Amino acid sequence: MFGIDEDSYLEYENLNHFYDWILSLKPKNVRDIGISKMALWKVKNKIKQDKQLNPKTKIVKILLQLYKRTILNDKD
Repeated sequence: MFGIDEDSYLEYENLNHFYDWILSLKPKNVRDIGISKMALWKVKNKIKQDKQLNPKTKIVKILLQLYKRTILNDKD
């Protein structure tokens, strides 16, 4: 595939962990990185309804970056 980085998508086994991580977030945790309370609520609502998240949306991209940073910090 062209134009897609190798690390752009999470491995399937980590997807449930990623969703659990999002569901545990509070609005105050993501306010400083540019995610509003309503945007976080919408993403959480999609997860609860078993809908797939679009990795191309701005909010999901930001959450993926934050998740990767969190995972790397936890490994150290």
